[in-house]
Amino acid sequence: MRFLIITSGLIIFALSGLSEGAGKKISEIGNKHNFSYANISVNYRAIPTNDNPSYPLSAQICVFCHTPHRSSDEGPLWNRQATTKTFKHFSSSTLSIDDPALRATSEYGQPNGSSRLCLSCHDGVTALGAVFTTPFSMTPQPIHFTNVKGGQTGSAGMTIAYETFSSHHPVSFRYNTNVINILKNTFGKDYKYPPLPYNVKLDKLERMQCTTCHDPHQDQSDVPSPITPFWTAGKYDDVCLACHNVYPSPNPW
Repeated sequence: MRFLIITSGLIIFALSGLSEGAGKKISEIGNKHNFSYANISVNYRAIPTNDNPSYPLSAQICVFCHTPHRSSDEGPLWNRQATTKTFKHFSSSTLSIDDPALRATSEYGQPNGSSRLCLSCHDGVTALGAVFTTPFSMTPQPIHFTNVKGGQTGSAGMTIAYETFSSHHPVSFRYNTNVINILKNTFGKDYKYPPLPYNVKLDKLERMQCTTCHDPHQDQSDVPSPITPFWTAGKYDDVCLACHNVYPSPNPW
């Protein structure tokens, strides 16, 4: 019995340490993806309409991305209007991850999968309140937003600024053995990568997406002030090192 009590105590202590290192959950005040009117500590949040503080859409949390009924086929129980933006293709003189079979298609260079879900807010065009369907109504109702720091209030068409793909990490490409072989040929046979299976979160088609590095519901990083919000796990470097070898020789893998 004493062993069980001690063991239980150690487990609780360990779990409490993990929770202290993680960021705010989606249901908590301070999480940037919690757009509820009650979340007064973030820049963007929904606001009541018609001078009604209990306006049901501004007081909810999940409705901005998910709905249990009449959802979009863009994603699981997805409740956002699909982005209509054509995105600039990430380009680099050393880019070696393109799939030759994709080059001839109209979707070449365009994000897919879960990355498109992220871009339904982060495309700089689609309104934050442009949901696919809303509770209490058979037709979609735009949700009004305010940008506290930006001084904007009462807007049904408020958007978040967009950064072009040419300025950040490419997404929606397959990270598999073929890609690793290409990179080895590009940088030399001694350029090593973590062994299979990869300690990296890919989608079911082996594609790297925004969700490979970002958890939309909670920052899981254990650093006090994450450099990048909604980081998926562990220390900041751990996420990068799941794919990239930047260690000096000898390689630890």
